[in-house]
Amino acid sequence: MIPIPDTHQYKGTCHCGLSQFELHLSHPLKPVHACRCTLCAKKGYLWLFPAEQEFQVTRGAGELVCYSGDGSHGEHMFCPTCGTGILVRGHEMPSGEVGVGVNARALLGVNPFKLRVKSYTPHNTSHGSSPTEPTHIDTEIPSEKIYTGSCHCTAVRLSVETKPLPEIEVKEDNCSICQRNANICIYPHRSQVTLHGEESLTEYCFGRGFTGHQFCKICGVQVGMKLHGPPQSVVDSLPPEKQEIVKEKLAIVPIRVAVLDGVEWADLKVERTDEGTEGYVVS
Repeated sequence: MIPIPDTHQYKGTCHCGLSQFELHLSHPLKPVHACRCTLCAKKGYLWLFPAEQEFQVTRGAGELVCYSGDGSHGEHMFCPTCGTGILVRGHEMPSGEVGVGVNARALLGVNPFKLRVKSYTPHNTSHGSSPTEPTHIDTEIPSEKIYTGSCHCTAVRLSVETKPLPEIEVKEDNCSICQRNANICIYPHRSQVTLHGEESLTEYCFGRGFTGHQFCKICGVQVGMKLHGPPQSVVDSLPPEKQEIVKEKLAIVPIRVAVLDGVEWADLKVERTDEGTEGYVVS
């Protein structure tokens, strides 16, 4: 793409840097769009719909994985290494036309918390719960429920036994990985979580490798995290009371709320931390 005078340039990347792109827009970023179809909702996309000539993949175009589900959602492209969703082709836009969508969450130097978001429901896609009904099951403990959920293709399925989500801790931040993954998470103990289809998960670690971010290798939906913590040799050198703290923390299984069905979204109390992406560098 040859830079066009008087355009607004934005660069974007998946988290690991395998896939990178540029936008040359005739205007600053307009409101982004949150599509309510099941796939977009599970992935937490914030779409921009540039003209074809305003967008170009500058690295890794042939590396992206394509997922189209039942065909009504368009062709969604995501990085096979880190799972970042980059773009979609053949997706219905708010205007009703079909076009190319670029995930604003992958833009460098853009804080998704500061973007104006407009939601819309496409006409040609389903937007109800994925086929993991019932959405939650009452347990023997009256104060708890079992929420079921899945990735979009349902290769990965899970259930979480917990108090109703509006009554527990729910967090969101905008660090470099969480903003790309649209991570709004709960933090149950591993004894509360049942996971099926782990063989379909890809785990992405970076930095010190203390946390693995797990996504479905087929549809690219981020499911949650696996906490590894520091090397065992480091843990063994700690005082017993600190070893116990580490043990307790590693028993937590962060789960993305978006993969669960029957979520009481209107009643959730999401604690946002605007920490930003300082220190994040991709070559």
